[in-house]
Amino acid sequence: MHVMRPRAGMMRLALSGLGACWVVLAIPGPAAADGDIRASYAVTLVGLPLANATLDLAVRGNVYTARVTYQSAGATRLLSDAAGVAASSGAYRDGRLIPAGFDLDYRNGRRRQKVTLGMTEGVVKTMTIDPPLELTSDQPAIEAKHLNAVADPLSALLIPAGRGEDKAQIDACDRTLSILDGLRRYDVRLELQATGSTDRKGFSGPTTTCRVVLKPLAGRIGGGANARAAGADPSQIEVTYGRAVTLDLHVPISLRAQTRYGAVSVALREFADGGPKPGAPR
Repeated sequence: MHVMRPRAGMMRLALSGLGACWVVLAIPGPAAADGDIRASYAVTLVGLPLANATLDLAVRGNVYTARVTYQSAGATRLLSDAAGVAASSGAYRDGRLIPAGFDLDYRNGRRRQKVTLGMTEGVVKTMTIDPPLELTSDQPAIEAKHLNAVADPLSALLIPAGRGEDKAQIDACDRTLSILDGLRRYDVRLELQATGSTDRKGFSGPTTTCRVVLKPLAGRIGGGANARAAGADPSQIEVTYGRAVTLDLHVPISLRAQTRYGAVSVALREFADGGPKPGAPR
């Protein structure tokens, strides 16, 4: 295991797209309504099952915990049995998720990767990566300058809604997200493509489709000829958000990307949001 502390000068995922939940202290602020969100997704490659994923978000007072789990599906499991979990937790303030910790644990066959980040107000204070990150000569290392004003990929995925329906739709896309997942540092620019509405799979309401513009800064993103060849075409990635009313957040409804191997699609299968379940801890 390799433990890195930014102040010691030794810096270095996957979510992907998207551990145990963290226990954190709430940052003082006005009381927030409790609520839960659960969304399950099907991931396909040229229409064939690739993986299943589930997002769970719980807010209790001024504290949130979010968790994404995924598992390869269909014939893909015969070729590469992959699974993982990402967890983020911290303060819920004025509809925003302010991460205090991020935990990633995923495996692909015999390969396993773990990442733990400790954060305070958008600054990464501690970072643990096991096994340590290995970069090629054209992949710049993650340095201290990459650890400020960032969010983990899970908390960045859930966007606070604006005030008023029209403004809320535009605001879902009108932003740049600065993201660090431990293995890479990158910016994601969301640009408005279209607005609409849907009433299916448990979700009803307005939707907003954003063009995704990726800007790699350091770590594994974009490094090496193989990574570039297999990755998504950055000019052909779009995500559609829907507005979850209970917590007033924009939540991903679908994502589409064109890769070397064909179109990858992430589509909502089921969605539910509301108050905490009976008997749930507060």
